[in-house]
Amino acid sequence: MLLALVIAGLPGFAYANELVVSNTALLAVLKDQAFRTGRLDLIPPTTCAHAYLESPTIVILKGRVALGARLTGRTGLPAGDQCVGVVGDTIDAIVSGRAFYRDGRIGLDDLRIDQLSNEMYRPLLTPMLNAVVGRVVDIDLRQAVKQMLTAGKVPLTVDVEKLDVSRLTAEDNRIEATFTFRAVAR
Repeated sequence: MLLALVIAGLPGFAYANELVVSNTALLAVLKDQAFRTGRLDLIPPTTCAHAYLESPTIVILKGRVALGARLTGRTGLPAGDQCVGVVGDTIDAIVSGRAFYRDGRIGLDDLRIDQLSNEMYRPLLTPMLNAVVGRVVDIDLRQAVKQMLTAGKVPLTVDVEKLDVSRLTAEDNRIEATFTFRAVAR
């Protein structure tokens, strides 16, 4: 490993690296980090109100990462130890974002709701759903390179001084990044 670091640091040597993240990998991370109980609460549940997402799916196509989920919500007014005027609904939604690279991170911007099974809820749900989708993809590429280079038994401190992404695509259920980097080991 040390020899590879030395060779990579020689002038004139530049190797293109690729990171490929599939939709199934993103979904596994999303379920592990946000849907631990099978659902993601959008508002803290109370006796008379709750809103949560469940059954997430992820599709990557045409430069966008789309999160599909079922949104279930209920609201009412507390009256003693009961709820009155309870209203509830279940909505299927697809929200997407465009993959980008900026400041060492791969993420999503240009967030939008692509599909709602009940358009009446669009103004209410847009901020909540966009906040969730904005967190679906957050890859610290600089940190990933550092971890890759320090994964061996050799006690090294590695600084990634330069990181350039030359290509980023989101197609065929995969986000692909082609990049070069300069790392210095101490």
